[in-house]
Amino acid sequence: MRVIIANYRYFIAGGPEKYMFKFMESAKKMGIDVIPFSVNNPQNEYTPYSKYFAKPRSNQLMYADTQKSVENLIGLVRATVWNYDAERKLRKLIKDTSPDAVYILHEVNHLSPSIIRAAKKEGIRVVHRISDFFMFCPKYDFLCQNEICEECLHGNYRKAIKNKCVKNSLAGTLLRVLAMKLYAATKVFEDVDTFVCTCEFIKNKLIEGGVPASKIECVPTFIDVSKITPCFHDDKYFLFLGRMAHQKGTIYAIKAMNYLKNTDYVLKITGQISDSEEDQKIWNYIKENQLESKVIFTGFKYGVELEDLISKATCVVCPAIWYENMPNTVIEAYAYGKPVVASRIGSLAEIVVDGKTGMLFRMKDAEDMAEKLQKFVLDDSLSERLGRQAREKCERDYNEQLHMNKVISLLQGSNVEEVKK
Repeated sequence: MRVIIANYRYFIAGGPEKYMFKFMESAKKMGIDVIPFSVNNPQNEYTPYSKYFAKPRSNQLMYADTQKSVENLIGLVRATVWNYDAERKLRKLIKDTSPDAVYILHEVNHLSPSIIRAAKKEGIRVVHRISDFFMFCPKYDFLCQNEICEECLHGNYRKAIKNKCVKNSLAGTLLRVLAMKLYAATKVFEDVDTFVCTCEFIKNKLIEGGVPASKIECVPTFIDVSKITPCFHDDKYFLFLGRMAHQKGTIYAIKAMNYLKNTDYVLKITGQISDSEEDQKIWNYIKENQLESKVIFTGFKYGVELEDLISKATCVVCPAIWYENMPNTVIEAYAYGKPVVASRIGSLAEIVVDGKTGMLFRMKDAEDMAEKLQKFVLDDSLSERLGRQAREKCERDYNEQLHMNKVISLLQGSNVEEVKK
């Protein structure tokens, strides 16, 4: 079997790329030929197929770095609305390699949904993995002014335009709305044969947005647990993994430590305080509340250092304030035998089994979060008990073979009942 996997980056920058390279490695072990399709970028991993990659929308790698110029504006519009270069290049790749299916991970704002139409014009099956809410929300996350908002779910974009939801830019928001209206008018997403989502929460949102339930399959992400040795003891610290973006809710984990000042436990955050306005507000809060000894920024950790940091944690905290799409941090924590304390919202309320693989607290409620963390302080065997159940869930529900078998079946065009066997 031969599959083209399409993603707007061919280097690791976040969850979708980590998944992409893991999928490619696993597919190779199964004897499946996976061909990448992406956007040309100096950070890309080497592949002989880069000659087929689409042109970048500008010389800058990220949206926020794109300089204002007529050329870059044209490139931005092209990539955001309908990337004819990507459509042409993918059709050429399909003709030259004769794949059985195209597996799309993330295409918006770079490749564009033009690649869906390209595959269908060549008569190739399309499976699209959903990792955010780009189909229904101009800024992808159902957040407006840092509050959950679903006004755009059914095509009413007035609130998004009024609040300049995309990068606080009226032009940027209007461009995304224009693109979304174009996709609705051309019915391009109807060309997708199967949508793959990671949990029932995301599946239900797709159905609310008008996607037929018959075209959606729930396939949780995976991790190779054979490469990870669980650790069931801890060094008395709670761990926050990932970037300190507002929607990740870092500030609520920090505020929770206000209620745990008289304990031996600390909060460790991978990363560091930047010069951004939001990060400086966080740092000022830490100083004003004399939490310097309770909140420790470890700096960015990778490889063995990161593995050691997770292994010795009491639990991993996930205080998100948005609809997280099965974050890798939760699955990684489970693999290391660590329970997760998370906001009761979105997919987190589904994948964290309250009282068994971790604990759930009311979103944005630092006191409630602290009460959950206090349970570990009062019972030093709790981390191990919940951690063992977390590891068992990981081995059972998020194992590599289960995931690959389901996705490959969908790429082959198997029906729902065959996939569930």
